[in-house]
Amino acid sequence: MQHLLTLMERDKYVYRYRKVDGLDELRDIFWAHPDAITLVNNFHIILIMDSTYKTCRYRMPLLEIIGVTSTEMAFCVGFAYLQSERVDNFTWALQMVKEQITSGEVEVIVTDRDLALMNAVENVFPKAVNLLCLFHICKNVKAKCKMTVFPKKKQVQIMEAWEALIYSYDEAQYYMKLAIFEGICSNCSIFYDYVHEQWLIPHKERFVEAWTNRVMHFGNTTTQRVESAHWSLKRILQDSIGDICSVWETINSMIVLQHNEIIASFEKSIIQKVHRYSNRLYANLRGVVSKNAIDHIAAEYDRVKYVGIDQTECRCTIRTTHGLPCACEIARYSMIPRSIPLDAIHGWWSKLTFHVDASSQPSELSMKHEIDVLVKKFEELDVPGKISLKGKLREIAYPSTTSMFPPVAKVKTKGAPKKGKSKVSKRDKSTKRDPSWWEYVDASVRCSGTNACSTIDANDIIDVGDDGNCGYRAVAALLGMGENCWAFIRQQCVIELQEFMSHYEILFGGENYVRQLIHNVYVEQVASKDNWMTLPEMGYVIASKFNVVVVALSLNQSQTYFPLQSPPPTCMSDHRVIVIAFVNNCHFVQVYLK
Repeated sequence: MQHLLTLMERDKYVYRYRKVDGLDELRDIFWAHPDAITLVNNFHIILIMDSTYKTCRYRMPLLEIIGVTSTEMAFCVGFAYLQSERVDNFTWALQMVKEQITSGEVEVIVTDRDLALMNAVENVFPKAVNLLCLFHICKNVKAKCKMTVFPKKKQVQIMEAWEALIYSYDEAQYYMKLAIFEGICSNCSIFYDYVHEQWLIPHKERFVEAWTNRVMHFGNTTTQRVESAHWSLKRILQDSIGDICSVWETINSMIVLQHNEIIASFEKSIIQKVHRYSNRLYANLRGVVSKNAIDHIAAEYDRVKYVGIDQTECRCTIRTTHGLPCACEIARYSMIPRSIPLDAIHGWWSKLTFHVDASSQPSELSMKHEIDVLVKKFEELDVPGKISLKGKLREIAYPSTTSMFPPVAKVKTKGAPKKGKSKVSKRDKSTKRDPSWWEYVDASVRCSGTNACSTIDANDIIDVGDDGNCGYRAVAALLGMGENCWAFIRQQCVIELQEFMSHYEILFGGENYVRQLIHNVYVEQVASKDNWMTLPEMGYVIASKFNVVVVALSLNQSQTYFPLQSPPPTCMSDHRVIVIAFVNNCHFVQVYLK
């Protein structure tokens, strides 16, 4: 830690830390590059923040705060290693960020739905609008849809209605689209309750365009910029077994390159002349505002032919979200004709330098009062108190003398160490993040394009009759009844569907669908294609009726189905797993996995 503080002092970083109560062990530490502080005071309107993991041996979450420049480039405002992801830790880190922003208020903060971080944002930046990442919300909603809505055609219909809902341009349209969405989800109560209770009721103002379009977010409604920053950092780190000092050195190098790229983007906006912007309309803007701002205005100019000066048709979204002239404004300038005045552009877009306007900075700072208080307090203390206070001040004046030490590295305590294997495993040192829930769902339902049965030995596959009842024959054989008991399996599935019809109506999307399923399952002789076993529907039914885990393998997708009506056995030996495989797109077989 002494070396880390020495390096940060050398490069004039702003840093703060706090220790575990009563100990010299590091609890939380925050740092920010001096140029990043200059940048954030120029571009303080919007911040994007998220935590990442697996960056150092101490397994501490790393909170990364990102800003956005007028050239729409992301920059790292600050970093904080936190002991845990609790409100107190986040609040402390955000308070450190707030102390560095002296030129104005933060107006918009974009996060994921991390309740602790959201509460901290509300505590530290009460006036800021906390938007939620639209990308991750949609991914989670889609995953829930895949898990609870059947058939697939219904999933597509619901997701189309969901997209129409979240992209509603005003409240009136939102409530109209909501009514349509509710109608489509009328037979999918599990999914609808999830969307309604988890997202729409508590958070719609944070991600639905009808509300977010009223906020000056400059096009940032997701956490993709900070996710990209995480990826860039981990690509350079390569492993997660370094200490905080090595991570800091990597981040420092990354920031220097980042700032050079930002300077280049500023110069490009000032110097570079773009032929398509030679129009008189942009005469006041060229070389004065960001090229990205002119790109946005040009896109609005293309809408003029359809919108004209009609504000209702224009909706003026870019005026409220980006602070730029919308199509109807540009139409009026074109009719005069005249150039777009500079005062029609939000000042954020005209900042093309690292320098901060001196008028926005606080008056001269002084420590005289604080020093006088410290001297007075020092004189009033007894000898032990004076030693303690002097030690604290010495640590501030001479950081390299700190007695602080990093947290104890988290090690695995389960199981005895294996002989001859002292090296850290590839998994333990990986910086790769754990998949999100929706990624697990996608992996389980998407077409993998690989042969799921290609690694199964032919001796492990047992064929059954091919009279259209093959799926039920395979299940009967695997349950120990013999494949000729396929009719009994069908009968039991019908009983299961009838007995728990209300549950399956919710799961499969309505009474009519369940009744059609019962009709298709009930067969006495040779089955037509309509009577074949269908997955995933019958996977759930068979698993629930016979209290087994059903694994279904195929070329397109492999899925596992668990009983819906009964809890898992307490003893692992009581678990029953049966495996079937769908081959040649027309036949089920038994599979015995080793």
